[in-house]
Amino acid sequence: MVIPKRYPSLLTLIILIATDLSHADTINNIHVANGRSDSLSSTKDEFSPMEKVTVEIINDIGGTVTLPYHCKSKDDDLGDRSLQPGGSWSFSFKPQIFGRSLFFCSFALPNGMYYFDIYRYHRESNGDDWCQQCMWKIRQTGPCRFNRRTKQFDICFPWNKNKSLY
Repeated sequence: MVIPKRYPSLLTLIILIATDLSHADTINNIHVANGRSDSLSSTKDEFSPMEKVTVEIINDIGGTVTLPYHCKSKDDDLGDRSLQPGGSWSFSFKPQIFGRSLFFCSFALPNGMYYFDIYRYHRESNGDDWCQQCMWKIRQTGPCRFNRRTKQFDICFPWNKNKSLY
């Protein structure tokens, strides 16, 4: 049987891609020092669109206020939940191809309902403020994301202007 010339090139391409992907898996399995379970994504120099993204939400309202919330995307409804003061909750997902990933949440604060796009692909994957592990503190004034450069929750946003998620 004669193999056309284009098939060896395709086989070579598949081997190169498989080798690159297996290397990425090895990098992610390296143990992080100081007993922390943080992923290496917080120390890498660029966003990796093929890797899972983790979004963590932390109740930083203050006092003894429990934070009811509801998060969803176009395809996934993560349900009604609540966080005790200082409590946290997280979810992980693989970003959609072509940068269409969007998760949004409603938060029931003592002074009303507020809404925020907790993950927007173009905001979280570009520039110096990208995140693969996106940690958010929910405050009365709006959500603030962890800044891996300053090690502070100082990337703050106002609440969405629209009044409804649904």
